[in-house]
Amino acid sequence: MVSQDLLDILRCPVCVHNEPEGGELDHLGNWLLCTDCGRKYPIRDDIPVMLIDEGDRFASLAPEELPDIPPPEQLHPAPAAPPLTGELIGDLIPYVVLGVAGLVAGLVAFLLIRKLLQRESAA
Repeated sequence: MVSQDLLDILRCPVCVHNEPEGGELDHLGNWLLCTDCGRKYPIRDDIPVMLIDEGDRFASLAPEELPDIPPPEQLHPAPAAPPLTGELIGDLIPYVVLGVAGLVAGLVAFLLIRKLLQRESAA
């Protein structure tokens, strides 16, 4: 259950940006409805999702058409990674060399410390 204190201060992010006193929301089940622009924001797991994209997604629905339980958030596909080109690989080589050098230095330090600890425990 969303606290009434939170509901009292929440505003539609689009309308409050345009008019600081605008964007009042009506609470209807698992939804917050903007009285100014008609955007509808879902409440999922007792958390109001005040993302403009989510409000836009349901703006065309009448309040009585809204599902009782808001559907999951629409995930946007991640952009495709750029293809590995010779230029990109060439740019990465210094970082790979530094990474390998760091690993070797760490391994050498570990072996030296282990050897010193073995000498101390044998003495």
